[in-house]
Amino acid sequence: MTNILNMLVLFRHGMEDSTNIVLFGLSVTDLIFSCSETFNRIISIVFRLDFFLAYTLSGYYIVGFMNVSNYAMCTSVWMVSIISFERMLAVCFPFLTSTIITPKRMKFMVTIVYVVLAILYIPFFVTYDLDWGFDSRYNKTLIILLNRKEYLNNKWWIDIFADDILPALGTTVPMTTILFCTFATIASLRKATKNIGNLTTSLTKRVKEMRSIKISLIICCGMAFSVLIPNACLDAYPTIKGEYLPPYLALFIRSFTQVAVQFNASMNFFIYVALSSKFKKTCLKLIHWK
Repeated sequence: MTNILNMLVLFRHGMEDSTNIVLFGLSVTDLIFSCSETFNRIISIVFRLDFFLAYTLSGYYIVGFMNVSNYAMCTSVWMVSIISFERMLAVCFPFLTSTIITPKRMKFMVTIVYVVLAILYIPFFVTYDLDWGFDSRYNKTLIILLNRKEYLNNKWWIDIFADDILPALGTTVPMTTILFCTFATIASLRKATKNIGNLTTSLTKRVKEMRSIKISLIICCGMAFSVLIPNACLDAYPTIKGEYLPPYLALFIRSFTQVAVQFNASMNFFIYVALSSKFKKTCLKLIHWK
């Protein structure tokens, strides 16, 4: 619901502002992620009521919804990295930002991220197929996962892509960008407090800039906490110890990441309302409050 409100308010503000464009893209991916993960939560509840129905639903989740969820989370991380980069330019190079980051270029950048990541995730949609089969463990005919021919014929490079390449492109690169741009923004802000003229000559404009920068910094820090730290633990442990994490611990970290990202996606609306009076006024108009 909050992401739908984000989209409505940002669209009403217009897509001729670069910040609105990327925040709109972030809201779309957060909405997709939240919906797909909600289906996963429903399966968890159904498991307590009807194990075999949940078993069937989990098959559909693995084949379709899980890939959509991973794609949406990866895209959200890239959207936040674009936000952090745009904010860094606004703080460090305030007089060049309007010429470097234009609405047209921002639309192109957001579109490229959506399309490229969708292409990168295509192999995962051809990995499994569903079929009915007899399961001797339960003495029942249940939905079973089958490896598709496309996957079996290209198993070697798909596994390398899934284990090494995609994690780097989907998490490591954008999260490194977020951390670098966030630290650069904070350092520049501390320096700018000694010389306000370095940021802007208009006090009113500076207040608006600071609100926008606070929004982006909170979003970046939230994404770093919910994605970078858990995934860094998953990636670092096998390298240091030479073995994978215990299954229960790996499951806990992945579950924490999913919940943290969903919580972070839901909280963006309240961040916008708290730090942007324009966003708050438009939102109140949409829901007809006076």
